[in-house]
Amino acid sequence: MDSFIEQTAPGVAYSEIKKMIMLKKLKPGQRLAEITLSQEIGVSRTPVREALRKLTLEGWLRMVPNSGVWVASPTRREMMNAYEVRAKLEQWGIEEAMPNVTPLLLRHLGENIEEEQAVYDGRISAEKYPEINSRFHLSIAEAGGNDILCQHIRTAINTTDVYMVLYENYLDFSNNRSLSEHRELLELIRERDTEAAIKRIGVHVHNGFLDLKLDL
Repeated sequence: MDSFIEQTAPGVAYSEIKKMIMLKKLKPGQRLAEITLSQEIGVSRTPVREALRKLTLEGWLRMVPNSGVWVASPTRREMMNAYEVRAKLEQWGIEEAMPNVTPLLLRHLGENIEEEQAVYDGRISAEKYPEINSRFHLSIAEAGGNDILCQHIRTAINTTDVYMVLYENYLDFSNNRSLSEHRELLELIRERDTEAAIKRIGVHVHNGFLDLKLDL
């Protein structure tokens, strides 16, 4: 476990502020006030300041020196570019992974899909959804054995996860097509259909961009 998110004051502040963003209590472009957050969370301003710094490094917030901190509000072009880069990287990643498909990988992907289904069914907290969703993709990338490529894919996923939380109604699982698309990808991987899997994961990532609720 990341030591930062253990039950220290900065860890509590980090968890609570991130939860506010994920539950859409804080909106894109909203300015954050340290004193207000410290009062709401019940910690001093110093741990809030540490939490804000970490969340900024992770892309959730935007910090302007001598001005303040805002919830991230990327442009449409920035988001489109991020999804395009992620799609290309993941297509390369799945191509690298296909020769290394094992029963263990297939089992892990299947278990991940079961966890995703549990979120849809309300048996796992919806706040866990981005983590579970990302793990499916990273498991495929890691199977390729290219550590540098995995690092880039992880960064791309982290970036688009921020956009998903900020701009997609991802908690409305009745309209979320990710689960069915993950099932389709698993079957293509199981069948060792490299060409179809490459095409499918590209479409899947692109659909993530299309599902954003943008008015930019």
